[in-house]
Amino acid sequence: MRLRRLLPLAFLVALGLHAQDPALKDTFLQAKTLWAAQGDREGATARFEKVVEALAPKGATLGPAWAQMLCETYNWLAVLDDRSPQTKPRAQGRLQALIDLNPDFEVDRALTSQRLMALFDRLKGEKYAAVKLSYAPEDGTLSVDGRPGPPLARRFLPFGSHKLVYTRPGYAPAERSVELVPRDAKTVDFKLDRVSSAVTLYVQPSGTEVLLDGQSLGRTKGHAGPEAAPLVTPLGLRPEDFSEAFVIADLAAGKHQLELRAPCHRTRVLEMEADLATPWADHTLEPLRLEASKGTLSVSSAWPGGELFLSGQSQGPLPVAQLPVCSGAYDLLIRFPAGGFSRRITVEEGKALTVEARPKPRLAFLGLEGETEFTGRARFLSLLEGLGDRIQQVAYLPAHPGETPREALARVKASREAELILLATPMPDKVIHRIELLVATLEGEEERLMVKPLEEDPLGPLVARLNAVPPLHEPGLGLSVLDVPGEAGPWVLAASEAAQKAGIQVGRALTQANGKPLPSVKALHQVLDTAKGSVTLSQGGAPVTLPIQAEALEIPLGASNLCYPAVLAQLRLQYAGAKGDEANLIRLNLGLGLMHFRRYDKAIEQLRDTRLSTVSGVSQGTLDYHTGLCFLRLGNAYQAEATQAFRQALKYPQATLLGPDGPLVAPLARQALEDLK
Repeated sequence: MRLRRLLPLAFLVALGLHAQDPALKDTFLQAKTLWAAQGDREGATARFEKVVEALAPKGATLGPAWAQMLCETYNWLAVLDDRSPQTKPRAQGRLQALIDLNPDFEVDRALTSQRLMALFDRLKGEKYAAVKLSYAPEDGTLSVDGRPGPPLARRFLPFGSHKLVYTRPGYAPAERSVELVPRDAKTVDFKLDRVSSAVTLYVQPSGTEVLLDGQSLGRTKGHAGPEAAPLVTPLGLRPEDFSEAFVIADLAAGKHQLELRAPCHRTRVLEMEADLATPWADHTLEPLRLEASKGTLSVSSAWPGGELFLSGQSQGPLPVAQLPVCSGAYDLLIRFPAGGFSRRITVEEGKALTVEARPKPRLAFLGLEGETEFTGRARFLSLLEGLGDRIQQVAYLPAHPGETPREALARVKASREAELILLATPMPDKVIHRIELLVATLEGEEERLMVKPLEEDPLGPLVARLNAVPPLHEPGLGLSVLDVPGEAGPWVLAASEAAQKAGIQVGRALTQANGKPLPSVKALHQVLDTAKGSVTLSQGGAPVTLPIQAEALEIPLGASNLCYPAVLAQLRLQYAGAKGDEANLIRLNLGLGLMHFRRYDKAIEQLRDTRLSTVSGVSQGTLDYHTGLCFLRLGNAYQAEATQAFRQALKYPQATLLGPDGPLVAPLARQALEDLK
């Protein structure tokens, strides 16, 4: 790292004009031109008045450049007003406004008449006294009554007591007090004692955090002025490409580590040698530039209508491909018309991150019903607040503060911001209250769970059930098998046409898989869980190789480990992004879920118009059989429809229930028809 030793730093004044309308500067320049070049006093006055109208109401908050412009405008208007008998009385008001804005402003003596200059000095002398100042070293900062500013050689201060403090990086500050009275003049000399070294930085980008030996000193800001040109021009850059000067004062003796951090940039660490701290001196480092640090993010989803948010900032609708993203950690959120998806991600520099989003049902907690106090209430509410950290298959939305459960339910139903609701209701008991937890869909399917608030983990059963999502597929080979006592391996009840063509024989046991003995159906599943692509089977003769394929499953009904409202919500979301047989399998399972809640009429709506192209395992015959069961549950009026559905099921002798290893549908359908006679 090459260092440059420069003269002491000058006090830097930000001259940016962007805080006001840039067109105002043009108006000011036009006004001067109209008078100086064309002698148009009225035109010039009109334009100067526009500048006053825009800037005067903000006088106390104006930056240095705009305050200077307003002072010059008052000076010009005083001169123009003084040239006409009709407007001459206004000249004094212009000068007074100038003094009130900045008593240190020097009027343009080439422009202003001797009479106006005398009036200006008299008006200023009625409120202010002059203070002559000297500084050693120069280029520090002078604060008057706590307000910092440039170290002017002369200041005009209001009558009374004032505290002046002169500071400069690397020096001990000096403080002086003055008492001013009318027609007074004071002289104040500042001589500072050196106490340390000072290091000045110009950094790109502006806004970089500066850390010295692990301690943050703040952030760079603004843009450098012309004083930085000798440093940055040789690099082919402009001063405005870098921050204002950032000064590290009071640098202790010894070596130091300088660290620069900025969003979207690679952190830079510099080792500062001991000669920067001793002997004491001012140093300016070469301009420091941080290299950009970005990766790319691609997000897609089979579900339509998603909008991507990164740490709260919208990135537009999905899909998003190769989005340049600053490296770092983000909270990724996707809002779908129904359901949501969230994940904590880390984008690494120079790497591409791809996310496939599947929406999760949103569970809105409505609150704890009633205000009844009971032992464990506060603890139980605290556990509910942390429920979102324990569930993975559902997005948890906590209750809104101050909202009753009834109000929350009305809000959720109106906004459709959730697919599931959770309500906790205290239930009085002889010894202590219990809590009833209600989980329900907005369509009305609900389940209730009774818990004890003083248990070690009263929400444990709910968490387990919400996290249990039954799969709709498992790896398979197109076979229906079961364990038969006395056989050497799984017995083949049925086989797909492709499996039979490959050489699998129905009615015989499988004895080996991938060259190893196969004693049971469980062992076959273990092989499928670890195998890749295909499995080689034997039934005592020549080996047969079958490809592994995804085989359809039914959701189990009546399982104590499942939360069926959540299962239904999951299925409804999955259906929104599915097509073909996948969509029809989801509809079959939606029908089963509705049958679990005895909503047979709604189940029929899902089943009767659904068609599966598959004929073995969970397939079209399975769907027809469940359709017949639903019609049976609807009563005698639908006996004809039930009979027709069961007869359709008989057409698929390889169809099964639950999964490829489940019972065959045909015998069950045949029995149902016998029962209907």
